[in-house]
Amino acid sequence: MSGDIKPTADAASEPAANRREAPAWLRILRVRLDRWRTRMAHAVLLPELTPDQAYDLRQTVRKEGELSNGYILMCTLAAGIAILGLLQSSTAVVIGAMLVSPLMSPIAALGIGFASLDGQRIREAARVVAIGAAIGIVTGLLLTLLSPIRNATPEILSRTEPTLLDLAVALLSGIAGGYATVTGKGGTAIGVAIATALMPPLTVVGYGIGVLQPMFALGALLLFFTNLAAITFSVALIARLSSAARPFGRVEWTPRYVAALVVAFLILATPLSMTLMQLSQEGRVRAAARSAILAIAGEGATIAQLDVQSTLFGEPSVKALVVTPAYVANAQGAAELRLQQALGEHVGLTLQQVLAADVQAQTRAMVDAAMERTAAGIAADVPPYNAIRTAIGLPTRSLWSDRAQRLVYLEPVALPGWSLADYRAVETRTSTATEGWTVRLVPPAQPTLTVWTGADAAGRPADAVSPDLALWALQRWGMANVTLSGDDPQALSAVARGFTDAGIAAQYRPPSEPPAAEGTPANRPAEDKPTAPLVTVQVYPASPTGQTPPTNEAGPTN
Repeated sequence: MSGDIKPTADAASEPAANRREAPAWLRILRVRLDRWRTRMAHAVLLPELTPDQAYDLRQTVRKEGELSNGYILMCTLAAGIAILGLLQSSTAVVIGAMLVSPLMSPIAALGIGFASLDGQRIREAARVVAIGAAIGIVTGLLLTLLSPIRNATPEILSRTEPTLLDLAVALLSGIAGGYATVTGKGGTAIGVAIATALMPPLTVVGYGIGVLQPMFALGALLLFFTNLAAITFSVALIARLSSAARPFGRVEWTPRYVAALVVAFLILATPLSMTLMQLSQEGRVRAAARSAILAIAGEGATIAQLDVQSTLFGEPSVKALVVTPAYVANAQGAAELRLQQALGEHVGLTLQQVLAADVQAQTRAMVDAAMERTAAGIAADVPPYNAIRTAIGLPTRSLWSDRAQRLVYLEPVALPGWSLADYRAVETRTSTATEGWTVRLVPPAQPTLTVWTGADAAGRPADAVSPDLALWALQRWGMANVTLSGDDPQALSAVARGFTDAGIAAQYRPPSEPPAAEGTPANRPAEDKPTAPLVTVQVYPASPTGQTPPTNEAGPTN
């Protein structure tokens, strides 16, 4: 198990007296298993490799799966193109990125290592795969942080949770990869299929970390390990059927290597078993939901859409659309109760009924439902404007969004008696209540702002605001330049520095020293004039025609 030794004629011609004779039942079992393996290999068109051919193949796979500078470069390029394709929601770019991915070689080495029960080969291949996975995650994280587009596209969301179709793709990709490894045909195209199942989930892990969405990262990581385990075990099966793996008779059955093999197997088998448990639960919920909905909807009803969301640690939910010849009152509540009784746990159900009297109408309703589902997938990134209007609870003048930054800007009408602090409090409350989007409330503009920089409220004018509130208002108004004035140099400097750090250019002229009173000696300082820590911010620029800017009497008070 520690290495691969090329078979020699001396070993085959060793006298029988020097070899331990196996029991008769074991010899018969080996012969039958070998016959079964040969028949299966022929059934799936696998070649029968000789011991020398199998040894040469194992050495070739081991060399191709070694860590190199080219492997690191290609993993970086593939991950970079993949995350950019995911952020653009471009399937073509994601698939195109896999053309340069080198993940097939170390995974083939890992699969043959498992088939041969070769601990050393498993460790070497697992190390190369782990480095490639780390490169994919880090590249996805860095490009997510650098990209102005961070919205969760449908391509990203589809890789945050393993599904039965994902598992089937991984299994078929692994079988194709094993076949390409054994026969030496179609390696590039099949490598694309393997990389498609592995590299995008890795970059989504980095994306989830970058946008601070741990559930995205954990779901994508589970998908990666599930696909990796399915592909590895499929390659191992093909290698064993084709005699490409090392014979079991040459395996070194020492406790150390057996323990290493068990640990490596558990690392891959655990996420695969978790995914299978989740898929099993999803299938059970789907069958129970279908039965409950049809029982409530009555004869002639057809389920057009049935989506099940099931997680290992969360409550399952079902969304369904049923085409029925007659409307059923309280169908959702009755179906949800029946579903709960069948499963013994609460399952959230959203049921929509579409009335269709004849077969033609039912067909048209099912087609419309499919089209609406496609449109919903395309428009899944549209901000919830109605929910935001409801949450903000103010008369709005305009509403617009920045989908790249997932921001929604809202401009309410000027409300008498409202201060800037009131508008900011509403913005904070609405952003908290709006999931997935950040609300930016633009308060009514004011020509000037009075900023109080004192440590306490003693002597503070009623219309003065704090520096952070003034900065918030200027940012919402989109101001890039302001003019400051005041009698306190320290207050002017502090406010100007805060605005400049936030990207707002602040111009001010330090106050000149007051002239000395008449008759005061030159060497005697004039009596200090007390100054208040107040700064006036001129928001409106100077009028090009020289007119005085109008005051906003309807604007908010401070």
